[in-house]
Amino acid sequence: MTFHDLPTDWEQRSLDDPVLAADVLDLVVSDADRRRGGVAVLLTEDGRLAQPMFLELPHPVPPADRELATTRIAWVAAQLDPVTGVVVSVVRESGAFVTDDDRSWHDAALAACRAHDVPLLGMFLVTRHVVRPFPQSMAERVTA
Repeated sequence: MTFHDLPTDWEQRSLDDPVLAADVLDLVVSDADRRRGGVAVLLTEDGRLAQPMFLELPHPVPPADRELATTRIAWVAAQLDPVTGVVVSVVRESGAFVTDDDRSWHDAALAACRAHDVPLLGMFLVTRHVVRPFPQSMAERVTA
């Protein structure tokens, strides 16, 4: 599916469904964002999209900056009422597969979400050609 196939009631559905989350990411992450690269975040309320965010970041991002970015994302999410979770995605121009660098983003997002008691509903890769969830073995959910 793509954002062209979103169900009419998608705004009422939970983004803990990886197919729906991928389609919503495809909708909200522009081609320009994919060319620039960075991190896209979907802030959720009871699983539903509350607000998308995009942080443009140079590639590759040094580990310390990656940890700072994910910590700030989790902190912001923890401060906002009624945000109850996040979907995080690594955004870059090309590539169809999760890399070691992407895995380190996942590790940083997990650690930051745990530290701030923010549920991480999913982790995705978004490029100009694909929107896909990280492999199931990495799709560990963090619950508050």
